[in-house]
Amino acid sequence: MTHVNASRPTVGLRVRLALAALVVPLGISAGSCKGGLTDTPTTTVPSTENVVVVGRPLRRRNGRLHWARSRRGHGRLTDRQALSLGAAERAALAEHWRNQGELEHASVIAFNDLAHRLAQVDAPDELLRRTVRAADQEANHTRLCFDLAGRYLGETVHAGRLRRPRRLPRSRTSELTQLAVDALRDGVLNEGYAAWLAVGKAERATDQRVRDTLQVIARDEAQHAALSADVLAWCLAEGGEPVLGAVIASAGELPARMYEPAIPTDVDGHTLADHGLFNADQDGEGYAEVLRDTLRHLPVTAR
Repeated sequence: MTHVNASRPTVGLRVRLALAALVVPLGISAGSCKGGLTDTPTTTVPSTENVVVVGRPLRRRNGRLHWARSRRGHGRLTDRQALSLGAAERAALAEHWRNQGELEHASVIAFNDLAHRLAQVDAPDELLRRTVRAADQEANHTRLCFDLAGRYLGETVHAGRLRRPRRLPRSRTSELTQLAVDALRDGVLNEGYAAWLAVGKAERATDQRVRDTLQVIARDEAQHAALSADVLAWCLAEGGEPVLGAVIASAGELPARMYEPAIPTDVDGHTLADHGLFNADQDGEGYAEVLRDTLRHLPVTAR
């Protein structure tokens, strides 16, 4: 199990995190968040437990996914290579990368929220800094994905407005427990699998802009999964038996298989794959590998 520095957050870091919780997501300016809060997103990504989410999922209190629909802007973009594709292929790719951008945008809020929660339980400085950095990386993913969506649409795409969720006060043990469970499920497993998929898609894609984007996402998501493993380790060390019991129970409920959102079947699949849209784990072997690696982060006696 990975160990982290047990030093406490400095006052300056605490103040910075407190301010971050009150403003728009890190790395995304207020001007880029158009429109109102969307409670029921219209994206094609379903809010189910067995669908992999790019980035760290942003969840409501009831556990359901939360994100905001992006807005199409007035600016026009011209990319001859993208615009030379068929209309059906362009529409499918634009919708895919738009959905990816929306989920990445929600991940910025999720990491901002995580930083706030970690500060509340006196987590080490190292974990807080890495969490803030992860939020910045997710903001970069958002821009990259929306740039690709706009490329296929021929129009600019902007993030919708999304707030950090309000959370009821919890005891320190309860918060450590929830942080540990979230780290196992949404961090180590989900982001680890998202990184695995991004690697496979980057290797298959032939479009250079898509390859570059997927390589950045794969690298960063792997770092975020490692961050979550360290958050899990720290919560287990701090919380003792109550946290361990909850994590073991959560591990027993992890899905046996996770899936990507459905891919359109009425368009040229080869072209879609060239631009990063295909099923990179049809037989589920990749997920099984990531799941095994996830369970290795539990104490030996709990496996």
